[in-house]
Amino acid sequence: MVIDSDSDFFKLACAVPLQDATTSGLAGHGVELLVRRDDLIDSGLSGNKAYKLFYNLRAARDAGYSRLLSFGGAYSNHLYALAIAGARYGFATLGVIRGERPAHLSPTLQDAEQAGMQLLFISRAAYQRKTFTHLLDEWRKQFGDFYVIPEGGAGVPGARGLTVMARALEAQLEGDYTAVCIACGTGTSLAGLAAGLTAVGRSDKPALGFSVLKGDGGLGTGIAETYRQLCAKHNASGDDRSHNAANWRLISGFHAGGYGKKHPAYLFDFWRTFEQETGIPLDPVYTLKMMWGIHCLAQQGYWPRGTRIVAIHSGGLQGRRGFVCP
Repeated sequence: MVIDSDSDFFKLACAVPLQDATTSGLAGHGVELLVRRDDLIDSGLSGNKAYKLFYNLRAARDAGYSRLLSFGGAYSNHLYALAIAGARYGFATLGVIRGERPAHLSPTLQDAEQAGMQLLFISRAAYQRKTFTHLLDEWRKQFGDFYVIPEGGAGVPGARGLTVMARALEAQLEGDYTAVCIACGTGTSLAGLAAGLTAVGRSDKPALGFSVLKGDGGLGTGIAETYRQLCAKHNASGDDRSHNAANWRLISGFHAGGYGKKHPAYLFDFWRTFEQETGIPLDPVYTLKMMWGIHCLAQQGYWPRGTRIVAIHSGGLQGRRGFVCP
C-alpha cells in the first residue's frame, strides 16, 4: 500500500478499527478499554511507525533525496518499517546497526535486508557518536548522499504524523472517551498525539505515555519541546483551537526491568491472560507494558469508575520473534 496525499493518509487513519478489550480485571473496576488497532494498517508498515515515517518520507522526496539513513538495534521496529517503506516508495535505505555484525542476523534484520536495506554495523562506542558530522560525512563518501531520519523516527516530522491519528480518533469517537494511552520509547508519538488532540479542541482529553525505559532521563523534556513546536505550528496556521496548555503525562514504573530486557514471570502471566481474553496480540517491548500499566493502575484505583480508555496499538508484532511468547 502506497499513500501519498494528506487526504488519503487521513482516510487510512479513520478506517482503523477500535476493538473493545475490556478485560474482566478492568470491568471489575468500572473501566472500559478500547484498543485502536493501528497494527492492522498494513502487514509490514503499520502501527505508529507508519505515522512517524509519512512526513519524513515526504520531506526527503521534496528535498530531492533518493536514499534514507537511520539507526537502530537488531530488533528495531523502526528499521524494519523503514526498509519496507523505502522499497515501496522508491528510496534506497541504509540502516546503521548498534553492535558488531553477528554470525546470524535477527529475523528483523533479515527482513530489512531482504527488503533492500543496506546494513552498516558499528561498535557501541561509535554508535554513541552516530550523528557526529564527521561520521555522517564518511558515510556520504562511502554510500552517496542521504536524508537522515533520527533513531525511532524521533523529531517533529515524526510527531506530526501522530497528529493525524489524533484527528482520526476525534472523527471516530467525537470526544466520547476519557484518555488516550500510548507506549513511549522516544516520546515522539506521545508528543504528536497530544498536540493533535489539542489542535482538534480536545485538550481536556489527556494523552498518557507509558515509558518502556528504566531511566527516563530527559525524555519528558524532549516530549515537551516537540509538543511546543507542533502547537506553535498549528497556531501559526491560524488554528485558534491550538494552545500550549499541555494535555499529556508521562507515566513511569511499568518498564518491567528495562528496554528489551527479559520479562519477569508475572508479566508473562499477564500477557497470556490478556491475549486469551481479548484475542489481541501484543508486542513484547511496547504495547505489552502499556497494557500491563493500564491494568495495574486500575487495581490501584487510579482510573475513576466510568473511565473509557483508548489504547493505541503501536504495532511492532514482528518483534515477537525475538521473545518466547505465550
